[in-house]
Amino acid sequence: MTSRRALALVVARELRQVMRRKSFWITIAIALAASTAAVVLPEVLGGHRTTYEIGTVNVDPATRTALQATEDVLDADITLRAIASRTTAQQAVDDSRVTIAVVGGDSPTVIARSGRNEQLVAVAQEVLARERLTGDLVHAGLSHDAAARAVDQPTIAVQEQQAGQASRRGGAALISLALYLMLLMLTIQVANGTAIEKANRISEVLLAIVRPAPLLFGKVVAVGLIGAMTLLAGAVPVLVKAVAGGDLPAGLLQGLAAGGAWFVLGVALYLTLAGALGALVERQEEAGSVVAPLSIILIASYLIGQSAPDSALGAILSIVPLTSTMVMPARIAVGAASPAEIAASLVLGIAAVVLTVRFGATVYRRAIVRTGRRLKLGDVLRAA
Repeated sequence: MTSRRALALVVARELRQVMRRKSFWITIAIALAASTAAVVLPEVLGGHRTTYEIGTVNVDPATRTALQATEDVLDADITLRAIASRTTAQQAVDDSRVTIAVVGGDSPTVIARSGRNEQLVAVAQEVLARERLTGDLVHAGLSHDAAARAVDQPTIAVQEQQAGQASRRGGAALISLALYLMLLMLTIQVANGTAIEKANRISEVLLAIVRPAPLLFGKVVAVGLIGAMTLLAGAVPVLVKAVAGGDLPAGLLQGLAAGGAWFVLGVALYLTLAGALGALVERQEEAGSVVAPLSIILIASYLIGQSAPDSALGAILSIVPLTSTMVMPARIAVGAASPAEIAASLVLGIAAVVLTVRFGATVYRRAIVRTGRRLKLGDVLRAA
């Protein structure tokens, strides 16, 4: 049997086994539902425009027009309601019949409940101050148009860089979390599967049909495909929203594309190592301890990708093959990765995969048929 044919048989066997389990389909459903909720709930909960009702007492038409024009500043709908007197306005505010009340005349006042609607109160105060200043300039001898031009200076622009960066960090955190959970589960799954097959002597039966390398890499490919299907289920709602023109966190799509590429590298690295290390143990219960170093690396990479992808440490770990799987997509999502860093990370990652494949095949071939005790990695590597 050719290696390609043997690999295809092992992959098909692994896929059939996984797809028969209800847990796989439950995981797919959870990923799809969670992602759908994440992209739909912000639209449902945050899509309603705020409405303010402002009571006005003795307010001239120019001030009423200026108050109405603050809708764009507040991103809200404003309704003006004429009220006969200051006392009535105070009662209306107390009874919540109006949000705030504006009293004109010689002593302009804003009536509001303490600690409520502070932004609206500040805008109303600014409108009254500007209208009063315009009136003072007119009384001083300026024409109304000249006074209005003097008061209506252009608003100073604010570059909200921090808000965009926070959005990018949120997208990077989501990508790091998804990659961490998926690679950790797949790594444990491959190690456990290999340990079970060795403990139950299933691997000896399979090795009578296929060689060790296709048996190892068939499991890696099949489990990797299962992980890719799960991630794709989680990514579909995001992609649908992007195609439909919905709002997404800045950098999320770039991070998703990078996450897919580095997920393939991570699968090749971590799952090959997990399969090789899983062949060292004698019982399934020992599989968790033998892949503990891989789990620690995954946790450390996740923490950096979650908290500090744009730091100097993040730049270094984004190039190191085992840690770049989660750190580099996070750096791309926050816009911190340069083209040179991306190219270096990919080249080193591919080189590491080549070395890992050779290392994993050697360890698996020598360890999978040796039973009776837990093997040490050094002894296996020194074995003839």
